[in-house]
Amino acid sequence: MNGFPSLTEEEAASYLWPAFTLDETSLHEFRSRILAFYELHGRRFIWRETTDPYRILLSEVMLQQTQTSRVLPKYELFLTLWPTFADLAAGSLDALLYHWKGLGYNRRALNLRKSAKMTESWGWTIPDDPALIAPLPGVGKATAAALLAFCYQKKSIYLETNIRRVLLTCFFPHQEAVKDRQLEELLGLLAEGVTDMKSWYYALMDYGVLLKQLLPNANVRSAHYTKQSAFENSNRQIRGQLIHLLSDTGAKEKDHIIALLSSFDEERIHACLQQLQNEGFVQEQEGVYRIAKD
Repeated sequence: MNGFPSLTEEEAASYLWPAFTLDETSLHEFRSRILAFYELHGRRFIWRETTDPYRILLSEVMLQQTQTSRVLPKYELFLTLWPTFADLAAGSLDALLYHWKGLGYNRRALNLRKSAKMTESWGWTIPDDPALIAPLPGVGKATAAALLAFCYQKKSIYLETNIRRVLLTCFFPHQEAVKDRQLEELLGLLAEGVTDMKSWYYALMDYGVLLKQLLPNANVRSAHYTKQSAFENSNRQIRGQLIHLLSDTGAKEKDHIIALLSSFDEERIHACLQQLQNEGFVQEQEGVYRIAKD
């Protein structure tokens, strides 16, 4: 099986279990099976071997909607270039965006750098206080929960795509429009019997990856499921190309940019440049655009 080299297809199918219920006996059985699966077949990644808040946050941001095979070399590169929050905060946005290529939304990189700057007041780390973590740019409820669980073994409620798939498959196999609130309550019940939150959530995620290969997508039964819009010829594509152009080859006059991106409408290019300026990615001076400097 892809990602699980020790599993044959026949063995993988043996991990498709009957539905579980919310009584304590069933919850205990579910915990035991998930942890036993992880003990035998859990995936090993270098970001799972640390409790350092910088390394955990870096991995969580990079892994958002991005395959682990693409993240691993970038993760190692970033730790070489910027090994700490302090190093990332001091680095240039230009270099950050250049090396972020291939990891999806550039806004994540910008927010990661902003968060790094904010950690200076905490001694270049992230505390174990949810109220302090919440204002970090781009750190939503799920990422905050991951930081608390993976760095500090807190019984946080970490609901992400693979974990959602597991809960929908195992506890709500026939229900439509399941709300995240229901799944979060279930995670709270399950956490009551868990001592190692870090391994617990990694186990749930890995089982979710296996289910993705074995079954149709259960996440479509989530009340919050949305299909990502097409990338081709979208404003996301234009924004990405603008950032790559300016970070790869330096400052450009607007007419030059429009000529280089001639496959797109001029008005859309202008609108995207304005958005990137407003969001802090790009600066304009006397008609010349460049990646923003501090």
